[in-house]
Amino acid sequence: MGMIDVLRIIMVITGGFLFLLTLASLARRKMTESFSLTWGLISIILVLSGILLRPYGISQFISVTGLMLILVVSYCIIFGAFYITSKVSELARKNQELSIQITLLNQENRLVMEKLEELTKEIKAD
Repeated sequence: MGMIDVLRIIMVITGGFLFLLTLASLARRKMTESFSLTWGLISIILVLSGILLRPYGISQFISVTGLMLILVVSYCIIFGAFYITSKVSELARKNQELSIQITLLNQENRLVMEKLEELTKEIKAD
């Protein structure tokens, strides 16, 4: 098994793992639907490129050590971006929850102020 086959297998496994990770994040509500769709497409592209592309001649340009370095850097970039995306999604959900709570508090404050005005008018009338 050559370097080309190893690269293709790693791409397919990475795409599958990323797809499962995306589904798990969506199920646990850690990622929004739009980000999950984007990461799902990226993982499908990785799987398909690992299956369909055959980078013959890559061993003439890149050594095994260079390929490992490129793979490590690629993993760091992909999963770093995935982590940042999941954190942005969590913050967006929390922001939405906070805006709902603020709206409810404003409505409750308005009702309390109306009741206070009503009570002060009753006290002044007496």
